[in-house]
Amino acid sequence: MIPTPDYSVVVPVFQGQDTLLGLVEQLQAFFTEIGRSYELVFVHDGGQAAAWDAVLQMRQKLGASNVKAVRLSRNFGQHNALLCGFRHAKGRFIVTLDEDLQHAPADIRCLIQRQAEGNFDVVYGCYTIKQHASWRNFTSSILRQMLRLGIPELHADYSAFRLLKTEVARHCLAMRNSYTFLDGYLTWITNSVASVPVTHQPRVAGRSSYTLGRLVRHSINIFVTFSDLPVRLLTYASLLVFASTSIYSFYILLRKLLYNDLLPGFTSLIIAIGFGVGLLLLGMGVLGEYIHRINLKTTRRPDFIEAEILN
Repeated sequence: MIPTPDYSVVVPVFQGQDTLLGLVEQLQAFFTEIGRSYELVFVHDGGQAAAWDAVLQMRQKLGASNVKAVRLSRNFGQHNALLCGFRHAKGRFIVTLDEDLQHAPADIRCLIQRQAEGNFDVVYGCYTIKQHASWRNFTSSILRQMLRLGIPELHADYSAFRLLKTEVARHCLAMRNSYTFLDGYLTWITNSVASVPVTHQPRVAGRSSYTLGRLVRHSINIFVTFSDLPVRLLTYASLLVFASTSIYSFYILLRKLLYNDLLPGFTSLIIAIGFGVGLLLLGMGVLGEYIHRINLKTTRRPDFIEAEILN
């Protein structure tokens, strides 16, 4: 019987053929230094074929007992690839990090120490300085500010560099939503969350697959799926317009009855337009509330499809 490793390191792979060797070497050195057992779980997320070949080479080099590899049938996105990795992880704790060496494996020590301090369910590595392009740092900061308003429960320092208990990660697999946002799932599951400063390394090779368009779509999907702020704004705005138009319509009607100093047809026109538009907007707000609740209950499509599994 294979003993349970202390840590499972889950790495989504898209274009990491130039960085995986260095990543694995640093992970080996770190876990050897701290004297803890570990396994590597690589999930190829429909990326370049050379990246999958690199995963197979790592598996052949390190041994099948220490490296698990899963190839997805197409690109499902980083968060869905992580969920797939959670399914195959057997360690007591799971560490998630990127393939591009911008997350330093040696900083896993900081995550472990912080988790032990308070027995936290989730620990994020947060960066004081990000080694991204300036446009991405700017758009990411805007997104975080928006998410702070839209999802107040979301931890302010959420990142792709995480340490979490395996039983917490298992709960994420039971969720089905129209869009997968792993940190949103973790917000629903637990509030035992902490963070610790870590370094953010310059990219060693390649370039980020997150274009501006993808970041915008990612932001919209998060808000539509995980935040009720847009629906709430529509509801409040519709209530405000309905109240304002109703008061003004009542004022016009009262003036017509008391003074009769308005042009013929003006009163009926104002009441029809003002009260009618307000009522329509109020109805849209109510429908939005129902649609939001339906969105939370429906969409049972799979988060990922495994084309090949090497355990």
